Amino acid sequence: MYSAVATDDLILLRERRRRVSSAHADTPTFRGAAKEIQSIRASCEFLLSGPYETGKTFAVLYLLDTLLRIFPNSRAAILRKVRLWLNSTALETWRTVIALRGGVTVYGGERPEWYDYKNGSRVYIGGLDNPGNSLSGERDFIYINQAEELNVEDWETITTRATGRAAHAIVDGMPIGMVVGDCNPGPADHWILRRPQLELHESRHEDNPTLYDDTGELTARGVQTMGRLDALTGVRYQRGRMGRWVGAEGAYYTQLDEARHVVTMPERVGWPVWAGLDYGFSHPLSFGVYTVDPFDNVYCIGHHSAHKWYIPQHADAMDSLLDNLGINKVGLRIVAGHDCWNAGKDDPETIADKFQKRGYTLERAVISRVIGARNIGERLGNPECDPPIPSSLFFVEQARPIFDTLTRMVHDPRNAEDVLKVDADADGRGGDDDYDSLRYALMARARLVSVHTPPRTPNRFKEGF
Repeated sequence: MYSAVATDDLILLRERRRRVSSAHADTPTFRGAAKEIQSIRASCEFLLSGPYETGKTFAVLYLLDTLLRIFPNSRAAILRKVRLWLNSTALETWRTVIALRGGVTVYGGERPEWYDYKNGSRVYIGGLDNPGNSLSGERDFIYINQAEELNVEDWETITTRATGRAAHAIVDGMPIGMVVGDCNPGPADHWILRRPQLELHESRHEDNPTLYDDTGELTARGVQTMGRLDALTGVRYQRGRMGRWVGAEGAYYTQLDEARHVVTMPERVGWPVWAGLDYGFSHPLSFGVYTVDPFDNVYCIGHHSAHKWYIPQHADAMDSLLDNLGINKVGLRIVAGHDCWNAGKDDPETIADKFQKRGYTLERAVISRVIGARNIGERLGNPECDPPIPSSLFFVEQARPIFDTLTRMVHDPRNAEDVLKVDADADGRGGDDDYDSLRYALMARARLVSVHTPPRTPNRFKEGF
């Protein structure tokens, strides 16, 4: 048996031989995370993540090609959620990659089924909608294109095909077993961000040598590409240009923009305050505190949320929040969902009664979903209009979870005017409770606007909108 050191030496020897045999090929330039992943030689799960056009697919496929050449007789798979989608995306990049070093034969014609290497290695092509041979057995390496399209069940199914038992790519009893891929940012609560064993390597536009040269200056192609990306708006800009995990597919509030809507705490002097509350036990309770300036700009300045807490626990947390904000709970107007007044046979006390005992007086909120959704949208403004509609709703950093919840809200497929009702998971993550408490609060403000309210002007804490 070889020692671990000897095993490492064998891998290095194979690397040197591969480089010598490929000396005639053009060696790509890699930077940042794209460069880091080229040296990975261990059993793992990882994704190269980042905004559009950073060269993620090329970098991961180049690594896959390298592994197939280093380890004779290995078996791999190139996958996407839908097989057809590979044809005009990752497979075009794959053909570019294998052409650099040559020696690969394709089987299957225009719709390839697999590629064979001279050393006996093989890579299958497939989709989760029709996996065919690609997942019919154990694999040493599996590559997933656009992994954000998958759900966690898809990913876990794939990992069961690369457990290290393949016995193809083994160096002295050391199985590889790698599941790798690329992804664009998705929603802020995407399963990718919650899977602890899945490593994320972040790529940037500056890492792509076709966009930026070695001095950090834009290339001719870079000027064109970055110009298109800079022109994106809303969630598409946040994901595709900035590489942030925000929003949701079919997002209801596409005008959301952290740069415009998340602000520093305003210096409120005599401004009125009120709050919105959406009750839950298994689902989170959401409590948001709001204020409004003389120009009718609304700010969410405080937030509390927790699930599986009892009223005394919530009341203590709300007391602390209000104390930090310098707000007296006595006389504070709090609008809440109507379920706070439901009473059971065995407990005649309502949730509103229980809060009253702790010094919080609740009143019934206006709960119209469609009108409430529209009210939020109008206050978020729209920079794409001509002239732009300014924002009049802002969130301080402490209330950021409410802003993040808005990015996840999507259209109800049964009623395009409404926001889809979404429940939190068993751990209290996700859900629309923060959205509901915001909706209640803004509807309360809508009823209180004075006929003498000064004309709305651009927010003085954020230039422009």
